[in-house]
Amino acid sequence: MKNKFLFYFLIIIALFSCENRQEEITELNNLLDTNYEFNKRILNTYKGDYYQIISEQSYRKIENINELDSKFESLISDIDNAISNKESNLENIILKSNDLFNEIPKIVDNREDYLFPELKKTKDTSQKLRFLKNKLVIAMASAFEYASRKICGLSIRKVEIDNVFSRKTKNGTKLTLTSKYGQNIKENRHITINKIEFNGQEKKLDYKLKNNYSVVDIELDSLQKGTYRIKGIMTFYERGGKFDIPFNKEVEVE
Repeated sequence: MKNKFLFYFLIIIALFSCENRQEEITELNNLLDTNYEFNKRILNTYKGDYYQIISEQSYRKIENINELDSKFESLISDIDNAISNKESNLENIILKSNDLFNEIPKIVDNREDYLFPELKKTKDTSQKLRFLKNKLVIAMASAFEYASRKICGLSIRKVEIDNVFSRKTKNGTKLTLTSKYGQNIKENRHITINKIEFNGQEKKLDYKLKNNYSVVDIELDSLQKGTYRIKGIMTFYERGGKFDIPFNKEVEVE
């Protein structure tokens, strides 16, 4: 995502080489306006992807993002009016903007690659407003990009192993791990079993893992009756990184 906003950072670099000359300030303001439109197109692309996804998969809807989008549009309108009228309650606009910025980490689960840098200060009010517009649009594009991710548009915190069920098979015993949300994410999913405990003690067992409609089956030749605890990690890979979701579930084998 950061590469898409490279032009934005180039403008910032240019600003500090010529921020005091009026003709160059005017030129930079024009560049900032152009850059905002560029970033707005990126935002609209991610918004389109997100709304298409939730129309087909409603479980991927993020509750707060529509309200955040309304706040964003209202702020952009306030900033445009302030720029046009050359009068503004800059302090109030910044306060409202900071409220929006504080909500973004919650939407993107505090992922650093979806967050945005702090901007250096400039004395010119029109430039402050234009930089703020760009920061706002980048923040919203980050939120909608995260919401429309291929792996999991819903908050990753909702994904967990819900239950473990035991049943006898012709070849032994099968322990089935289930996940209400994890079962919908079939690509780039990996299960690791770190430890199996029997009646409170670690037990070394030979087993095979087999993907199923829910998450995974743990296939074993046989199990003694008693209480088993399965500890492991459900991992999802995306954007060159990964999410690790630990689980620690108990199951009774009859």
